[in-house]
Amino acid sequence: MEQMLQWGLDFIRSVQTSASPQLTAVMRIITVLGGTPVYLLLPVVYWCIDEKKGLHLYITILITLWINLSLKFFLEQPRPFFEAYDPSVGINVESLYGFPSGHAQITLVMFFIFAYWIKKKWAYVCAILLCLLVGFSRIYLGVHFPTDVIAGWLLGAVVLCGYFFLHKKIEALLARGGFRAGMYTAAIVSFLMILYVPSEELLMPGGILLGVCAGYCLNRRYIGFSSNALLGRTGIKKYLTLAVRLVLGIAVVILFIFAIVKNIPQIANLNNEKLFGFACFALLGFWGSAGSAWLFVKLRLAGTELKQ
Repeated sequence: MEQMLQWGLDFIRSVQTSASPQLTAVMRIITVLGGTPVYLLLPVVYWCIDEKKGLHLYITILITLWINLSLKFFLEQPRPFFEAYDPSVGINVESLYGFPSGHAQITLVMFFIFAYWIKKKWAYVCAILLCLLVGFSRIYLGVHFPTDVIAGWLLGAVVLCGYFFLHKKIEALLARGGFRAGMYTAAIVSFLMILYVPSEELLMPGGILLGVCAGYCLNRRYIGFSSNALLGRTGIKKYLTLAVRLVLGIAVVILFIFAIVKNIPQIANLNNEKLFGFACFALLGFWGSAGSAWLFVKLRLAGTELKQ
C-alpha cells in the first residue's frame, strides 16, 4: 500500500510541474463541480423539473455519499498533503480522510444520471469529460492520490449500475405497497444508514434521506405538488414561476442553516447532540420534498395532482 501511495505522490508532483496561478484558478473552479454546490441540483430537479426524478436523484446521491463517508472513516486513509507524506503538494487542504474520492464518485453518478435522462450522445460525452476533469483537478490540487480518484469512479459505477437496474423494480414494489410501505422503507433505510456514526458527517445522508422520502410520500398523499403543473403558465411566465420557486426554496434552506449555525454553542451543550443533528438534517430533507411543495401550492406557484 505504501508503495502505491508513494507512486501516487510522484504522479502528483509530476502533474504539479505544470502548475501556474491561472491553471490553479481553473482547477479550483472545476473541482467545485463535485463539491457542496452540486447538492443544490437535487432540489432544483425536484422543484423545477420533475419531482419523481428529483426523488430518484436525492436517494441515489445520498446513498453514494453515505458509502463514500463510511469508507473514509472506516479505512482512515491519508491525503497526499498529510504530514507523513508531502505537505508541499497540498494546493488545497481538506479535513476528512482521502479514500475514496467523494468528488469523483458523486460527479460520476450525477452526471451519468443526467445523461441517461437526456438520452443524447453529447450528454454522455459531456459526462465523461466532466468526470475526467473533476478527477484530474483533485489530483492537481493535491487533495487526492490517483488511487483515491480511481476508487471513487469504480464505486460510482457500482452505484450507477444499481440505479439503472434496480430503481424501476424498487419503485414498482413500493407502489404496490402504497403509502405505508414508502414510509416504513424510508425509516428502515435511514436507520441502517446511521448504525455506523464515527462522525457527525455520517448523520447527514441518513437524516436527509428520511426527510426527503417521508416528505415525498406525504406530498403524494396529501399535498399533490407536481413540478410540471404550472397552472396554465407558458413562455416567460412559466420560467418566472420556476425561478420564484427556486429562490423561495433555497432562501428557506439558507435561513434554516443560518439558524442552526447561530445556535451551535447551545447545541454543543446538549446531551443528545447527535440526535438533534439527525433531526435537523431530516427537517432539511422534509422541507426539500414536502414543506416547499406545500408552500408552492399555497402560493399558486404549482398545481396539484394527488395520487393515493
